[in-house]
Amino acid sequence: MSPRTKEQNDAIREMRMNQIMQAAAEVYLEKGIQLEIRDVAVKAELGYGTVYHYYKNKHMLLEDLLWDALNRTESAVLPALNGDGGSLLKAESFSRLLLRKCIQDPSVFILLKTVADNFHQFPGNRFIKLFADFQERIYLPFVEMIRVGIGSKSPEKTANLIFGSLVGCSALNIHHNMRDEIDLEGIVDMIFSGIQSKER
Repeated sequence: MSPRTKEQNDAIREMRMNQIMQAAAEVYLEKGIQLEIRDVAVKAELGYGTVYHYYKNKHMLLEDLLWDALNRTESAVLPALNGDGGSLLKAESFSRLLLRKCIQDPSVFILLKTVADNFHQFPGNRFIKLFADFQERIYLPFVEMIRVGIGSKSPEKTANLIFGSLVGCSALNIHHNMRDEIDLEGIVDMIFSGIQSKER
């Protein structure tokens, strides 16, 4: 049997990383910060040594999970960021896309929840850069849509309210296994109609 090529090794590495990330997100939803590498290995159906080969501790694993989630979040909302139409329509589209991604992808939900909690469960300052990137790539563009689209007196406060509502709806659906029952359109319409009536 001939040795594997570099391309084959890279494909195996990518497959293992995806397997580990998916398992880590599922375990985090069950155990929170109490998650251990061993739990992830069991969920991924991999040997402990295999997971440990990629991640020496859970904080490294969670950091990678959150950075990966940030990239996927940005990809999910890009159509709204780059789309045509007024800022209000873009903000509503952004919210729908974000809510959909949160429900479909547990790591995106974990990212938004962790940002909302100001990384309080994580030790040290290792997430300062991640938080700054989240602000620049996700939060501030959304705040600008709110500022222009709704004319909000406090666009940051309004954006926080919307993000909190989306995280709460996602949590309800993820933790109660109602992913197929959520009315994305209805939730976003209700949030924005409430905000617009309050701003008048």
